[in-house]
Amino acid sequence: MLTVPHRLRYRLAFDHTLCRAVIAVFVRAVLGWYRRRARRAGWADGHSGSVTVIQRFGSGLQLNVHGHALVLDGVFTEPADGTLRFQSAAAPTDLEVARLVATIRTRVLRLLQRRGIFTEAADDDAPDPLVETSLALAGITSAAVQGRRALGPRAGARVLQLGRVPGAPWVTITGSRQAHMEGFDLHANVAVAANNRDGLEQLARYVLRPPIAQERLTRTADGRVLLTLKAVGSMEPYGFRWASSSNQRRNALTFGTFASSSG
Repeated sequence: MLTVPHRLRYRLAFDHTLCRAVIAVFVRAVLGWYRRRARRAGWADGHSGSVTVIQRFGSGLQLNVHGHALVLDGVFTEPADGTLRFQSAAAPTDLEVARLVATIRTRVLRLLQRRGIFTEAADDDAPDPLVETSLALAGITSAAVQGRRALGPRAGARVLQLGRVPGAPWVTITGSRQAHMEGFDLHANVAVAANNRDGLEQLARYVLRPPIAQERLTRTADGRVLLTLKAVGSMEPYGFRWASSSNQRRNALTFGTFASSSG
């Protein structure tokens, strides 16, 4: 799973072409890592494969455009007899994941520079295409990325969370095979055995899940809607605005090796 800095998430939320380009950088870097590892093991011209899902939401319903990639844990090779053989790979080390997220960050920043897009905080004077298209949508999107309310009497305030200490900082826990670098975070610690079809289905369902589970929604006596979360209690949803903003009919699936092209 790859997440990116907040400023870039805002841009990816409405620029689907750029979003797919950033995800493509991520996938190419991962597949390239598998090919290089295969060559070192003596398997030339090995090819891995992936299915990547672009998700637009976080666990708290905030706008969080990120990518989940289901990647073959190894490569296919073609011996002299013309058959295909799968060569499994060992799990990546923490250092390899750290190097990979650094590579992804460098390549994404190069992509943004080639397209004349900059995400540094000092670039506040850069034109905002979403503002030029819809000032209201730009404000709502920006608020959703930052975890703030966009409309109503509490506009600009943090979304109310019940069961969480007010003002407590957000904490990023870096665990096994997870690396973070200046807003780019790569998590690669989930694996499913080749014969575990139920586990594979469960993982696929997870990355393809919708943003809201109906059974987690309740209405309070004063008419507000609460979303029950797994970890931090309950919170006000963001008015169900961000997920339906602009990219409902865009393809959120990309393929590597498994298909010649994807829309």
